Amino acid sequence: MIGGLATRRWRRPDPAELAALVADLERWPAPAGGAVRHLLPLAVIDASGAAAVRLTGTPGARRDDGTVPVGVAVRAARDVLAVAGDARTLTRAVGPTPSWRLLVGEPSAADAVLARSARGRGVVHDQRYLAVDVAALPERVEDPGVRPAEADDVEALADLAVRLHVDDGFGPDPGAAGRRGYRDRLAVSVRAGVIDVVGPRGRPVAKLERSVDHPRYGVQLAGIVVAPDHRGRGIGRGLVGVVTRRVVDARAARGEPAPAVTLHTRAENAPALVAYAAAGFRVVEPWRLAVA
Repeated sequence: MIGGLATRRWRRPDPAELAALVADLERWPAPAGGAVRHLLPLAVIDASGAAAVRLTGTPGARRDDGTVPVGVAVRAARDVLAVAGDARTLTRAVGPTPSWRLLVGEPSAADAVLARSARGRGVVHDQRYLAVDVAALPERVEDPGVRPAEADDVEALADLAVRLHVDDGFGPDPGAAGRRGYRDRLAVSVRAGVIDVVGPRGRPVAKLERSVDHPRYGVQLAGIVVAPDHRGRGIGRGLVGVVTRRVVDARAARGEPAPAVTLHTRAENAPALVAYAAAGFRVVEPWRLAVA
């Protein structure tokens, strides 16, 4: 029974449900397309399996109107929750909402979860979800000197992360403890090779992280920031354009189809939206980001 208590509670999926959930998310009817919209949760499910997932509803089922009665919350990092699915199902979920410090997702799913969260809604940001249009990707991108981040860059990367924290309205300067947390996380990402920067060794003036780099689902860009005294010079546009072109060209060289490359940014950040458009990105739908 689709509306029964057993299917409406938040729970970890069994293997059959997980397979059906992945299929639902891959083909979800949405402006961005299933796998593009759900790039982050799909990549996490592929890497971590059922342990990262809490769902409500019935994967693989369909209502008479063709809608999918399932909602999902995927733990993308320790305090990061990616939510997706049917707002009606999420609104009727039984039991405590999965915890989060930072929550992301499209508006109807995100708002349904936020409405029931014990934390309340937190600070909610109106965002735009963008995906690269390969046909609009510039053939030649002026390279501002993009290079992989190195261990010597971590202190400066933490400074840039704090700057982004403040600029994006996550809160005031987090102080020494918050900066230490950013530094520790960034050191791990540098070792993993998922951060690109512009600027001298030890003194980068811009950074970009690949929060997802999945062979099937594509790449999600995040943590993009340019130091205030270097803005307005095309550095951010060049950084995004070079990294995106490299991702697309690497897949083409292997004979693979063009990957999804996505990111999301504040709706009111007009300079960023202009820069991303110049780098070949198009807005595909509204998005939510909430900070507890």
